Amino acid sequence: MLYIRADGNTEIGMGHVMRCLSVAEAAAELDCLQPPVFVTADAGCRAMIEDRGFRAIVLNTDFRDMMSELPQLAQLFDRKSDVLLVDSYQAGAEYYRALRRLVKVACFEDMGEACPVDLLINYNIYAPQLAQTYKGAPADCVPAKILLGAAYMPLRKAFQEPAAYQVRDKVTDVMITTGGSDPYFATAAIADALCADKMIAEQGIHLHLVSGPFNQFADALRHRYPRQADQGETAAVRVTVHECVADMRSLILQSDVVISAAGSTIYEVSSAGVPMIVFYFAENQRQGAEAVARLTGIVNAGCFFVDGAGVAENIRKTLRRCIQDKAYRERLWEQERVLVDGKGARRTAGQLAGLLRVEVG
Repeated sequence: MLYIRADGNTEIGMGHVMRCLSVAEAAAELDCLQPPVFVTADAGCRAMIEDRGFRAIVLNTDFRDMMSELPQLAQLFDRKSDVLLVDSYQAGAEYYRALRRLVKVACFEDMGEACPVDLLINYNIYAPQLAQTYKGAPADCVPAKILLGAAYMPLRKAFQEPAAYQVRDKVTDVMITTGGSDPYFATAAIADALCADKMIAEQGIHLHLVSGPFNQFADALRHRYPRQADQGETAAVRVTVHECVADMRSLILQSDVVISAAGSTIYEVSSAGVPMIVFYFAENQRQGAEAVARLTGIVNAGCFFVDGAGVAENIRKTLRRCIQDKAYRERLWEQERVLVDGKGARRTAGQLAGLLRVEVG
């Protein structure tokens, strides 16, 4: 049996759960695997998991203290027949060592920290440069097997097929997304900066603000930018707040530019080829933002936590460039769509299936 250990809430967002759901769906399509079972600390993401057709075991523990859950996990797994995929920044070497005595362990990792597991997966585009870091770790931390690079990026099913996107002559629709949460109300700061720009306003831009399921500022965002019908005809920049987005792919494809926090979303946008501007909130997102900026013409606007006003200003200037320079947007389209091929979830599921077949002495 394949188990998946991941959490989602207002503090950490839903990225961990979303990418694991992609792997779970791919695994469920393999004849050799039963549908995976999720294990979560609390019920924060239970409905999301069950809505996708998977069982969720809620431990009722603190997601920050993963060592405390080990007694419960010891009653759950069979070392000879189970595999656990862990996706959490709270999991440390001690946790993995203890867990590995209970079950075969795989993990997603993107900070460049080696973990004592049977299989380590870092799907980021910068991951190959971390190979020696992982292999050069102390012997009791080196993973038994390592998979690196965007070939293992577990895109959601909607983004796994090529998109028929074309760069339009004029920029009219701009999407802003911060992922599942928005810890510093970045959406409003960025939107306000764009609305205040005279040139952007004169273009008749329509801003699409995505409010994720764990956005603690959802009410404030809704009141700050009322429904389109209430904005009046004098609104220079139209603003629509999108909540509970069921079809993110369509919203991305209707956009001329996507402004996104670094994370899984930047790979989804890249798969569609939509011109993009990125920024980040925390250290675990920094490498992804820097890598896409290094490999393409995408602008990394910086860390919002460190300098929110500076990030908003960088985004404003870059959006002006996107509006004025179609050739630049066409170059981003060409560069982005080759970053990820959409088959990562299936490749990862196949590797996990192989781990399940390993005989344990």
